[in-house]
Amino acid sequence: MTDEDPQAGQRVRRRASRSAGPTGADADAAAVVVPTEKKSAEQKAAEQKAAEQKAAEQKAAAPVDLGKPDTPPEKVVSGDQGSAKAEPAGTAETPAETAVDTPVRSKPKAGLVVGIAVASVIAVALAALTVFLLVDRNKASNADEDRARYVAGARTTALNLTTLHADTAAADLDKFLAGTTDEFKSQFDGRKDSFVNVLGQAGVQTDGEVLEAGFEKSDGDCGTSLVAVRAMQKNGDEAPAERNYRLRITMCDVDGQLLASNVEFVP
Repeated sequence: MTDEDPQAGQRVRRRASRSAGPTGADADAAAVVVPTEKKSAEQKAAEQKAAEQKAAEQKAAAPVDLGKPDTPPEKVVSGDQGSAKAEPAGTAETPAETAVDTPVRSKPKAGLVVGIAVASVIAVALAALTVFLLVDRNKASNADEDRARYVAGARTTALNLTTLHADTAAADLDKFLAGTTDEFKSQFDGRKDSFVNVLGQAGVQTDGEVLEAGFEKSDGDCGTSLVAVRAMQKNGDEAPAERNYRLRITMCDVDGQLLASNVEFVP
């Protein structure tokens, strides 16, 4: 394209210029490409949103494991509300909670075992000692009772032996012999009547009194005691005279009855 300059009368060649921007073909291409890219982005956003919504629906439909939550609590709430939220049913077990629920049991120490054994031995020994003391006490009590019985029997025998009267000599002698064993009675066989006659002819009157008596020894079912006796003795018309005797009397348990088995005069 040429323009003529009216003043110079020459043709001036001008370069054809093109406005900025795409040409008609480029504009058509741009018009086609741009909407396509924009539509693709919107589709991607829609697809992503649909995928997220589907994932949320699947998560909501899946069973919830209350014992092991997926995520720990994001924040701690203080106060009563915090206490209510801090203890939901079926919370996950932490290492600290496991340690509290199942404490580790330590083995007993050797010193503790030895101490328990020693205490048991001491308890058994004390129990045995208590039983022994009780049994020994019962035996001692029974022995004391037996000694007292022997002494009481010896006192009665000594009193009957030293209490005789001429007018009741036979009855007094029978009373004495009733408290003796058969062996002791046999010593008077054939002599009883003569003894009674001597007492009657001499007019013997003797009344005994036990001054003191004590246990000496024991031998099986028999016990020997020493008895001190004072007797006021009178023969006929004579004045009464005091006589002192020391007797060793052995008493034996015969079928549950104490009987004199021997009487000795001790100087």
